[in-house]
Amino acid sequence: MKIENSDLKKKELRTSKGYRLKVSTHNLIKSLQELTRNDADTVITESILLMYKKVLAEKESNIKTNKIS
Repeated sequence: MKIENSDLKKKELRTSKGYRLKVSTHNLIKSLQELTRNDADTVITESILLMYKKVLAEKESNIKTNKIS
């Protein structure tokens, strides 16, 4: 069966890395899915983006503090 280019654009390609997560992490993901009504990929992506932004802000803050000292 041939897949057309338009079909490929509609489907998001995902790469499974086989990461094993703790049960507590799975429970947090499931809780966030229920609260937000989003799928696991969206919940994980948004969570990582929030943490990434937090870490960058903290690093930026530390750099400014070190320059002032």
